[in-house]
Amino acid sequence: MTAMELTERQLANFWAKIDKTETCWNWTAGTSHGYGVFHVGRKARPAHRVSYQIHVGAIQEGRQLDHICHNRPCVNPAHLRPVTAKQNCENAGGAQRNSKSGVRGVTWDNSRLKWRASICHDWKQMNLGCYKTIEEAERVVVAKRLELFTHSDMDKRAS
Repeated sequence: MTAMELTERQLANFWAKIDKTETCWNWTAGTSHGYGVFHVGRKARPAHRVSYQIHVGAIQEGRQLDHICHNRPCVNPAHLRPVTAKQNCENAGGAQRNSKSGVRGVTWDNSRLKWRASICHDWKQMNLGCYKTIEEAERVVVAKRLELFTHSDMDKRAS
């Protein structure tokens, strides 16, 4: 999809749903799982993909768009990069919402009364051991991600 494929009215409608901040372009209309949704005709499309296609061009088959800003409503094409599903998973923003530790890759092991460190790489779970402190487990997890992951931006910035 290029800007030429959207009518002037559709483009105006698209821009009317964006709140530009100093960094992100936040989608203000309907969302699905936190991502903006833009309707082109009767078809709902992810707003960030529409924005990328308008400003940058086609998205290669089999590629996802990674929000390098970790802000799902953002449609700023400068904050989007085409990646594989694996690379997109590697650049997760942090611990999952239901995490009890608050640290990505660290969970409490009740049977050992220690913090368990683990990562998922190439769709396989890797156990990295159990540790007395959450900080120790976090250091192990971050080191392993830096070793194996190509798109773990948060870990790269922190090191």
